[in-house]
Amino acid sequence: VDILDKALLRPGRFDRQIYVPAPDIKGRASIFKVHLGPLKTDLDKTDLARKMAALTPGFTGADIANVCNEAALIAARDLNESIIMKHFEQAIERVIAGMEKKTNVLSPEEKRTVAYHEAGHAVCGWFLEHSDPLLKVSIIPRGKGLGYAQYLPKDQYLLTTEQLYDRMCMTLGGRVSEEIFFERITTGAQDDLKKITDSAYAQITRFGMNKKVGNMSFDSSQPGDPMFTKPYSEQTAQIIDEEVRALIDRAYVRTKALLTKHRADVEKVAERLLKNEILSRDDMIELLGKRPFPEKSTYEEFVEGTGSFEEDTTLPDGLASWNKEKAQDKETNVKGDDEGKVKA
Repeated sequence: VDILDKALLRPGRFDRQIYVPAPDIKGRASIFKVHLGPLKTDLDKTDLARKMAALTPGFTGADIANVCNEAALIAARDLNESIIMKHFEQAIERVIAGMEKKTNVLSPEEKRTVAYHEAGHAVCGWFLEHSDPLLKVSIIPRGKGLGYAQYLPKDQYLLTTEQLYDRMCMTLGGRVSEEIFFERITTGAQDDLKKITDSAYAQITRFGMNKKVGNMSFDSSQPGDPMFTKPYSEQTAQIIDEEVRALIDRAYVRTKALLTKHRADVEKVAERLLKNEILSRDDMIELLGKRPFPEKSTYEEFVEGTGSFEEDTTLPDGLASWNKEKAQDKETNVKGDDEGKVKA
């Protein structure tokens, strides 16, 4: 729709536009049921579709098809008779973070740094109320990253300042952990720093979440757009830069205080990571105790209060009766053709 000429979008031309977003949790469960149909597994497919829908927020139909194919391939490589839950979990990891790079040889010092970096993220997320529940943390290199943490964000359409701030602190956890334990920093936090910078600018320039800049929203330029003018003055630009820096500095100080307080917990998680390379949610509960905040993790908890457990895929009465009539007409035509052949 962005590349169509305005003249084509006038009334009577292409004037009806239907926005198709990524499916929500109920939609993902329905799509999983379709793609799980031909797969060979002893698991209950309805229950499996619900579990998988809860583990894949933000996935499109193509991503879901990819997960099902990958799970079947992983099961075949392991010479299994049928696909088990572990294969589906590995398929999700592969789709999100890329293939495991088993050939990557990290020096013991680098591996230790990665372990403490990921432990910093994990412990921050564990003790911050508005961060997403942790599912798994690993120091096996995947795709471009040397470590990988999988969280369980819910389908959320509105975010508060507290939620955005907690996410910034969790993202800074890796860099802060490196500073606390090694008194030096590495290039491993580059992607984390980009995320918090983008988040801070978005809060101040787009969401109106800053008192000095006020309730104003400026369009951010897209990559590749020519930048001739800014929609605000140089004075406003200076205030924005100062407020972004102040917000990130506050998040850094808070993160450092949190990880200094839980220094022993970070060490426990990092040392277990160095030993096992992968930690699950159960390992985190064993090491740190139960997370001190209520959280949702099952399909039923996510869809509670939405009216039904399943997506409503029934057709409206008018369309359903029209479809029925068309099917009957088709049946009559086929019957007439068969009778004609018999007479001939």
